[in-house]
Amino acid sequence: MTLQAWAALLIFLGTIVLAATGKMKTATASLLGASVMVISGILSSEEAVAAIDHNTVGLLVGMMIVVGILSKSGLFQYLAVKAIKITGGRPLRIFWIISLLTAVLSAFLDNVTTVLLVTPVVLSLCELIAMNPLPLLMMELFASNIGGTATLIGDPPNMIIASVAKFSFNEFLVVLAPVAVVALCAVTAYVSIYYKKELKSDPEAAMRLREVDESRLIVNRPLMIKSVAIIVLVLVGFSMHRLLHLEASVVALTAAGILLAVSLLDEGAIIHNEIEWPTIIYFISLFIMAGGLKATGVLEAVSKLLTAVLAGNPLLMLLGILWISGITCAFINNIAFTAIFVHIIKSMALAAAIPPEPLYWALALGACLGGNGTYFGAAANAVVADFAAKEGIEIPFAAFSKIGLRVVFVSLLLSSIALLWIGRGLWM
Repeated sequence: MTLQAWAALLIFLGTIVLAATGKMKTATASLLGASVMVISGILSSEEAVAAIDHNTVGLLVGMMIVVGILSKSGLFQYLAVKAIKITGGRPLRIFWIISLLTAVLSAFLDNVTTVLLVTPVVLSLCELIAMNPLPLLMMELFASNIGGTATLIGDPPNMIIASVAKFSFNEFLVVLAPVAVVALCAVTAYVSIYYKKELKSDPEAAMRLREVDESRLIVNRPLMIKSVAIIVLVLVGFSMHRLLHLEASVVALTAAGILLAVSLLDEGAIIHNEIEWPTIIYFISLFIMAGGLKATGVLEAVSKLLTAVLAGNPLLMLLGILWISGITCAFINNIAFTAIFVHIIKSMALAAAIPPEPLYWALALGACLGGNGTYFGAAANAVVADFAAKEGIEIPFAAFSKIGLRVVFVSLLLSSIALLWIGRGLWM
């Protein structure tokens, strides 16, 4: 690697260390790292701007505005009381329902939209029954990343892989959905045990809420109707945005603009209070740093090294791609990694004279499931963490990684077993 490549790698690793040790907030550390990459000349100003995924940033801003306006109607409190009544206020039941609901939504929506819709319900629910929201928030983001693994549209890495490998929606569903279901059940069980002491609520509060008429919690019915109608249109737009030749961000920002206009709320207050600006800064900075790693050849060098080490042994290649992509994508943006590594797989398969399909499945599982490891792994992680911080719930980088990396280990272990069956044709 060149001197610039080593400098880019050191800046990125330094950012992780600053965030992991608590010396700086994640957004601050990321902004500092991105700034140093530009000031040092690793990226020009133009290259830094080009490295930003404006679609993701626009999607975040648009959906934050939509969800923020919807929260003013009282719908989230209504749904929270409904959930309490259905589950009897039992924390473990609530925990499993939130996990399953999030995973199903994330299979058909992007992860960010899913957690933006589910997190307010979780926070309202926990407040009503005096329950610590941390276990539910952590399980929610884990489930969003696992659920997104199941389908072609669930996570951006899957879209990249499908584009190169020419996989169909049904192929993803048949091959990866069963793995995602098993991983979800195992991770939900593990996380519920990990947070066993925190999964407690106030039984008296739950009993009192059974007598509450939840319909009275809707404080602004016209706003709720407008907001729900817009969200339905957004979901339809997301499912058809490729046919309409529109980016998902255009759909979200258009919906936000319409809802701001018809809600008659203070636009300035909504934009100031409802957009999680630390999250936006974090993502912009992360994209710039990932751009630096890509531009200087760091990711390509890593990929070539893996090719040299793994080529020639089909079983080693299959499991190696899974574990290396899973561990790597816990620390760097999985979109940038997948965009480069998906082409390396072609070369690896050609050199080993084996079909590339099982290797693509290994990459999909590793890239998507590895996102649960740290703040840096997936977009949903930072969104949930900032939502929690707004409510006074801090999730330190080290505490997040402590359970996140364990969840990744469990998920990859189960995926390894599944891949032995999926790729059995390579050695049988």
